[in-house]
This record gives sequence, C-alpha cells and structure tokens, in this order.
Amino acid sequence: MNNHRWQCIDAGSDYCPCYLAETMDCITCSHLKGKEFCDCDWRGVCIYQAFIFEGNRKKDPRVDFDAEIVERKKLSDKIIIFTLKVPHSFARQVNQPGSYIFIRNKDFGQYFDIPISVMHADCQKDLIQIAVEIHGVKTKTIRSVEKTMSIRGPYWNGVLGLAYLKQTQNAKCLVITRGIAQAPAVLVINYLLRNNNAIDVLLDQGSADYDFIEEFCKVKNIEKCNLYEAQGIELLQKKIDTQDYDLLFLGTSDYLQKKLYDSIEKLKDKKVVMTNNNEICCGEGICGSCTIHDINGVPIRTCKTQFIKG
Repeated sequence: MNNHRWQCIDAGSDYCPCYLAETMDCITCSHLKGKEFCDCDWRGVCIYQAFIFEGNRKKDPRVDFDAEIVERKKLSDKIIIFTLKVPHSFARQVNQPGSYIFIRNKDFGQYFDIPISVMHADCQKDLIQIAVEIHGVKTKTIRSVEKTMSIRGPYWNGVLGLAYLKQTQNAKCLVITRGIAQAPAVLVINYLLRNNNAIDVLLDQGSADYDFIEEFCKVKNIEKCNLYEAQGIELLQKKIDTQDYDLLFLGTSDYLQKKLYDSIEKLKDKKVVMTNNNEICCGEGICGSCTIHDINGVPIRTCKTQFIKG
C-alpha cells in the first residue's frame, strides 16, 4: 500500500500546523500521526518543526469576518449572485481553482455556516463573487441578507485532482458542467486559460437555468445539452472519441459523475478533475462529516485532502 497517496491542501500554508496536529491526526506529517520515524514525503517546510516552533500548538485558525455586499443580483427565485468586498490578500488567496468559503447570515449562529465555491475573484478591486442556490434550511437564511454577511476562509479543497490541473499547459481540455456546479468551473476554466490551454465546454444549465461560463469566462466553444438524456451522453461520447483531450473537468453531482463513468468507458483512462461534492461542515477536518474511505479502508477528510498519484 502506498502511504503517500493523500496530502493535505493546507500543508505549508498560513494555517499549518492545524488542530489535527494537536490531536496527532495530521494528514501529512508522520510524526504528528504518532509515528516515531519520518516518512511523510513532504517537500515543503517541515510541519513537525513548525509545530515545535509554535510551542507544540497549532497556528491561528481562520476566523469569521464581515464582508460588505457590493452587489446582490437575483437571477431567479433560487439563484443569487453576491459580490463581496474582501481584504486584498484574501482576494488573492481565493483566486485559484477549488477555492471556497463559509458564508452565514449574521443573525444566525455558526450552525448555519454554508460552504460556497468562489466563482470569481478580482484582485485589483478586492472583490469576490459567489453564486448561492437557495435549496435547504441554511441557504434559505441567505435570502434576507442585504448589506453584509459573515464569511470565513480561505479554503482550497473544493476541487479534487488539483495536481493534474496545475500540471496542464498548452493542452486541450474539456469542461463538463451542470447547474450550480458552473460556479467552481469558472475558476478552473480561467486558470486553464492562463496556462495557454484550449478549452471546449459541454454545458447543461440544469435547474440553474443560467450560463455562468459565458458571462465569466472568455470561452468560445460552448455546447449546450442535457446530460441526463441519451443525446447529451452521445454528444460527450463523440467529443471524447474524436478529440484528443489531455484533461477533463467534471463539474456535476456525484450521481451524474458516476453515470458518466458508467456510460463512457474512455473516461477511466483520462486525467479527470472533479468538484468535491462531499458533505463539508467545518472545513478543518475535525467534525468528520466529509469523511470517506479509500479502497484500503483509510478514512479521508475530503475538506482538506487531495489525492496524489504515485
């Protein structure tokens, strides 16, 4: 078994070491897992050394702060786009694929924290944009937010397969996305464009009934379809059969991801990046709501953990 298949997204950041170091549950550092030897394979600043330097304690965690709502754009009864004013460093930190934040109506307690993907970041004006789909108990509280909202971040594990994404340059890529999952797809597309990649987009607007890609990305090759119908699957199959794509991005639900994998055999042979659709609650790897188990039975805290192909 390869012990180095999983790596913490926060390793080496301003938030490392974290709570998990104090409880000897660190995702990356073998010493902070209770082992007597080092086999972490981490190439950054030593996490164990940083932990000792901090006095055997974690670094200061992320904290909530109030963000001014510069614009509130209601697309439908269910979709609202918020433009938020944030500190300059924060805008820079979330201007990368997989970035997400927790938002909350200040009139409610922390039980109402909602993980939301960052859709767009303007580092010159220090603005970020998020798209909120009003769906359940938590998101319904956002309807009444007008002037400010409480946010916490930055977090970066909203997309799985970042290693593939960051290695892709001067290549041909296919983005497949549906509904509100277009929001995290925007940062993915713009990142790929900055690295001189050619991008085709297969878009199913789904219940969002809105084209975020056309509004926020300079992409010309956008084809629309219904991925739950046979014609949509056939279109995707044709594109994969006829085009030599180096990377695929799946911005869809887990159900649709599985449906596509079951329907299109060649997907299993491609480099695929996908949205992290697991139940994220705390973002710090503590509560366990996002935990899944790999084929070896190892529990994976998906709010913080990336798969590293050995």
